[in-house]
Amino acid sequence: MDAALEAGYRQIGPVTASLVRLDLPGVPLCLTDGGFAVFDAGEGEGPETYFARHPTYGVLGSLPSIKDGAAEQTTRVEVQILPPSDVAVAALASPSLQGVRVQWWEAVIDRATGGLIGEPLLKFDGELDKPRFRVGESWGLTLECGTQGERMLEPNADWRLNHAFHSRIWPGELGLVYVDGVTRKVEWRKRPENPGLFKRLFKVLSPIFGG
Repeated sequence: MDAALEAGYRQIGPVTASLVRLDLPGVPLCLTDGGFAVFDAGEGEGPETYFARHPTYGVLGSLPSIKDGAAEQTTRVEVQILPPSDVAVAALASPSLQGVRVQWWEAVIDRATGGLIGEPLLKFDGELDKPRFRVGESWGLTLECGTQGERMLEPNADWRLNHAFHSRIWPGELGLVYVDGVTRKVEWRKRPENPGLFKRLFKVLSPIFGG
């Protein structure tokens, strides 16, 4: 944690603020629960203003406490936004936004100047997975977000040496139609089980084919 930020937290009754940035196409959505703040996340064209109430997308509802993933799970957070209209809901819940970058910082605001004290602490840096719309006494949109590392835990069963995958990459090419043993999972870029055998075959066949 930044030394100045740590000192800000140690003040009597510090004014804290959460900063959330969604890297929407065109103009990013920057929200805060601390009135407004100016912060340069290093992703745009300089300092950006974080609003407590965005004229189009509404206000930041709540942020969860972060919990580490267990077993084969990574950290996930749920960012709640309270949109002012169904148009805003439709825009934020658009399938085209899946995968956009989502960042969350915790900061302390200087009472005297209204600016941020030190460097905000980055709590989460991931991507939007899927939205969840809730309707009741009030409506809200919960954005379920995951980390990019979560993709590394996804099964890659399609990436194997078989006819289905081969024809998907090269349509009409039937080189693996009658190849046996394709039910065994063989990952692309994997080292052969017996590389010495392939080297010997290469030496034998190279003179025949003019290699």
